[in-house]
Amino acid sequence: MKIARKKAARAFGLLLLAPIFLLTGCFATQQDIEPMQSDIMVLEKQFSEVQKQVAKAKYAEEGQAEPEKLKEIDNRISALEKRMDSLDAQIREMKENQAPLAPQPIPPESNAPAPAAPAAPAPQAPQPTKGMVAAQDAFNQAMDLYSAGDYENAKAKFSAFLRNYPTDNLADDARFMLGEIAFTRKDYAGAVKEYQKVVDDYPLADRVPDALYKEGVAYDLMGNPDKARESFNRVMDNYPYSDAAKKAHHELDKLKGK
Repeated sequence: MKIARKKAARAFGLLLLAPIFLLTGCFATQQDIEPMQSDIMVLEKQFSEVQKQVAKAKYAEEGQAEPEKLKEIDNRISALEKRMDSLDAQIREMKENQAPLAPQPIPPESNAPAPAAPAAPAPQAPQPTKGMVAAQDAFNQAMDLYSAGDYENAKAKFSAFLRNYPTDNLADDARFMLGEIAFTRKDYAGAVKEYQKVVDDYPLADRVPDALYKEGVAYDLMGNPDKARESFNRVMDNYPYSDAAKKAHHELDKLKGK
């Protein structure tokens, strides 16, 4: 448990430093930094949740806490650190791509008033890296196939995306879409498997509430109301203010009596 708290403190330190990385030495435009700022806001909210869980678990350090709960807390903190490391790497790469400002000439000594220095050229906004652009294009191609109803090729494209860009910010969306493809094909067992991978592999991603909710719907359609209730309750307990929680509450009402 002490290790978990140390990890929480370290991850919180990274979280506090992230806005500083964005603001110092990086002349990104608001449009460039808004996605990362949004990520940081999500991480802040989710880290607060992790802190609450750690606080509850610390009273059971003498073996009274459930091992599964402690493991879940540790996994969430580790995932937080990875997301923060990824954001830090993106920020460093953006700063490295900045064009250096031209040095200003030193005027010769003179009693005459020095002429006004010419305005420094506006810094160039950092451009998305080739990897980011390639990942976005690959995801868009897969989504186009899904929207067109070509589920077989869409599945292949999303699977290839996860192989080629496993740490990209769209990875959780790609895994979720594999669940959606299975769900659309009424392969509910396959859908549950993919949705659970979203939860396991990307525990801090914004797709997790949706994945848990759809997992519950799939369990219900499979005739397993107990597992459906479990998934719906996880959404409501862990993400009470999400749209998925509202839908999960409605589904729980429908499950009464089953």
